[in-house]
Amino acid sequence: MLSPATSLTKVTGIGPRLADKFGLLGISTVAELLYYLPRAWEDLSQITEIADLTPDGEKHTIRARLTEMKSFRSPHKRMHITQATFADDSGKIRAVWFNQPYLASSLSVDNEYFFTGKVEQSSGGLSFGNPTYEPVDHTPIHSGRIIAVYPETLGIGTKVVRRIMLQLREVIHEMPDSLPESLRTQYNLIGLAQALETIHFPKSLEELQTAKDRLGFDELLTTQLAVSQMKRYLKTKIANPIPLDVELIKTVLGKLPFQLTASQKRALWEILQDLALPTPTNRLLEGDVGSGKTIVAAIAMIEAAKYEFAACLMAPTEVLALQHYRKLLPLFESVGVSARLRTRTYSEGPDDALISIGTHALLQSGINFDHLNLVIVDEQHRFGVKQREALKQRGRSPHFISLTATPIPRSLALTIFGDLDLSILSAKPLGRLAISTQIVTTANRAKIYALIKSEITHGRQAYVVAPVISATNKLSLKSAEEIFEHIKETFPNTKVGLLHGRLSAAEKTRVLTAFANNEISILVATTVIEVGIDVPNATIMLIEQAERFGLAQLHQLRGRVGRGSDKSYCFVSPETADPDVLTRLDLFCKTLDGFKLAELDLELRGPGSLFGAMQSGFLNYRLANWTDAQAIKRSMEASGLLLDESPDLAKFPSLAASVAQINLVRHSE
Repeated sequence: MLSPATSLTKVTGIGPRLADKFGLLGISTVAELLYYLPRAWEDLSQITEIADLTPDGEKHTIRARLTEMKSFRSPHKRMHITQATFADDSGKIRAVWFNQPYLASSLSVDNEYFFTGKVEQSSGGLSFGNPTYEPVDHTPIHSGRIIAVYPETLGIGTKVVRRIMLQLREVIHEMPDSLPESLRTQYNLIGLAQALETIHFPKSLEELQTAKDRLGFDELLTTQLAVSQMKRYLKTKIANPIPLDVELIKTVLGKLPFQLTASQKRALWEILQDLALPTPTNRLLEGDVGSGKTIVAAIAMIEAAKYEFAACLMAPTEVLALQHYRKLLPLFESVGVSARLRTRTYSEGPDDALISIGTHALLQSGINFDHLNLVIVDEQHRFGVKQREALKQRGRSPHFISLTATPIPRSLALTIFGDLDLSILSAKPLGRLAISTQIVTTANRAKIYALIKSEITHGRQAYVVAPVISATNKLSLKSAEEIFEHIKETFPNTKVGLLHGRLSAAEKTRVLTAFANNEISILVATTVIEVGIDVPNATIMLIEQAERFGLAQLHQLRGRVGRGSDKSYCFVSPETADPDVLTRLDLFCKTLDGFKLAELDLELRGPGSLFGAMQSGFLNYRLANWTDAQAIKRSMEASGLLLDESPDLAKFPSLAASVAQINLVRHSE
């Protein structure tokens, strides 16, 4: 007798090899398999009469009697061919299958079947090519209904999953519902068992939507519970307040060679007010590429240091840490604050400096953080929560600020980073010009190369971005190494550099330093330059095989140019003429607002496109609508109601287990 806790090895149709494949996906029980949700659904419930069939490229389902069948080998390629004729009251049609000799024993003349496939026009009239089929006297699984289409990860076929799910149908009603009935009634949600049965075996598109609504709500709710618990916990902690010194801030601003934008001033004010409270600041400073987040963070660190508190800024790469240190050190020194750099390769500045900038080296036990009261993490989604927590724990509940140049749609920020307050830098620094963005075609590539040559002649520089480091037989991708050789040949009198992730930290720094000093005119690189690289003299970027990148990532790359006062250009070169690809890249060319592009990426590709693999476990949801502000608001409201009733969720053990799983992923990244 099957139950939700039954091991998959005891389910008919799941042998050792298939069980191992599911195991690699983290699925070992019946309950876990029931949450192996479809990626799409096909409505094959409409039965078409044969006389009404047309070769329109769509799948059609007919209910017909098999009247004739024969099998033979092709005289040319020795291919096994099966031909059949079937009929309904309106007419007849042929079907052809290739290399499926078993059909001779699977199909029986005079029996009635559902046949589903695309209709093709041939010399002999209309025909089906390789249609699926099922006997009418059996419960249809693959045709004659709305069918679920499952992810075929690791080669697990969708038909195999459908057959297994049919066996598990009776177990679905034993699944405990994680939501209390009162909450389901309040938000007009169906029960879990009904939702799971409908998601795998929908009877109508309307019922399917109710199942999506329920399971999507569960996904949003568990996330909200996880972040809300953290937010409530932080409010119980005590932090050392950093007093707001208006005169000091005026002095620091007076040392800057530029004026802050209105959004920078607003964000700085929000942060300084937070720091003055006796509870830990937990804020996300979000800004488009080049919007000036680092200077806001630097001013906050100066405020902390002036009150004898230690502050640190942790960057995801040594290159970025070094860049931050070199650019901010003059400002720190101008107001009498010492700073130090600590990475695996570099150690600069006095040990007793109150401001520390570095990489993971800041986590080393030998560094003294006795007075640590402000932790700032740059590109925070590139660090796991566990790493960030380790740094915070070096102080006494220090204030915490995350920086990110990845524009995060507000709906997603409220859901995933709901435990952080949000500040947004919506404007770029004064004097920045719009970046001209165009698609590269075969016809205009020569003109683009001529523009690169012209810019270099005038003393400016260019990036050329490749999707991979080395050539591979599995993927037809242009590699950085191949492009490097091509660019050297195309620009023979130009100094060309190569930068990618396999280089040592010292070599990366050497190449970037040479580029920053204009000793390299063209830098061929992978996405290692995506974050934080600031070379104002670079005015051109060419991105090869741009279809391989998400819109948000393309925008991050584009942000490496346009950082000075000169006109800048970004060219995206697709490898394909696919209309969908060209439409997406055209949207990128016309949209310079990173937040709008992030919204588009969220709709087209999901949240993983914004954060990459680092957050994939946390974001591995299928049905939550991340762009539905109303659904997110409902989940936030429900989270508050549940936590008010049971702060530790002890009254709701199923929800507590789901939240614990989310926290496990968040804290192990």
